[in-house]
Amino acid sequence: MKKLLFTLLCLVFGQSLFAQEAATKKVQAGLIVGSGLNFQELKTDYFSSGGAGTDLSVGMNFNFNFTETIGLCTGLEFDFSNTRYKANDTIFYRFTDKEIIRRGDYDASKNYGVFQLASRIDKSIYLSIPTMLLFRTKFIGYFRYFGKFGLRNSFLLKTESFDKGYEYKSGSSDNILVDKANMTTKSNMLFYKGAIGIAGGAEWNFSGSTSLVGELGYYYGITPLYWERSADSEKLSLYQSGINNGTGNDTYSPIKARQSQLMMKVSILF
Repeated sequence: MKKLLFTLLCLVFGQSLFAQEAATKKVQAGLIVGSGLNFQELKTDYFSSGGAGTDLSVGMNFNFNFTETIGLCTGLEFDFSNTRYKANDTIFYRFTDKEIIRRGDYDASKNYGVFQLASRIDKSIYLSIPTMLLFRTKFIGYFRYFGKFGLRNSFLLKTESFDKGYEYKSGSSDNILVDKANMTTKSNMLFYKGAIGIAGGAEWNFSGSTSLVGELGYYYGITPLYWERSADSEKLSLYQSGINNGTGNDTYSPIKARQSQLMMKVSILF
């Protein structure tokens, strides 16, 4: 009985020391991994959302603790994001190999392929830097709970389009349903994506100053996902054929969209 009591006292005392060590740290750093869904708000008659996309985030984060209960959370995260949408109208683009041709780059002397777009998945890689205020409770045993509020700043590193639709080949009247992978367009997506975020979760101090953290957050997009150019811009690539629209002239259209994200993250802090 005395041994059992002694063991329990050791556990309680050790728990208190662990929590105190983690609570007094001014800087915490560690690794983070997250996944979630993104949702597109499209503002154009030609396109609509193709359903929720997916996000995968990996990187490292830092907590700068001003007091035991207030701090600043930041870090460097690589986001692998899929954005889905579909065409509501008969929309085309011209291409050569893996490059989608913009209006200003069109050369009438060249023989381009023509593709009727039915749906598209944009696969993008971003470098994200969150800057969020951190509000926490004091440790209750091994655990403390927190909320975050602030900005998520994402910078585009790479994007490719994976398209489904009909390919029109020169000298043929057959329309072939195909998938076109790894298509690229110059200056299509905006290089910066900003979002206001709110998140909450719990921190488990399981050893010394080392903690396991889980959180759920929602990030509301405040910047356009694509360049919102005018209809006469030379940098547009998607168009409605003059034959289809009855004017005899191709009508180009930008993609206007904003994106919100729902993400669950797990990190380990030292």
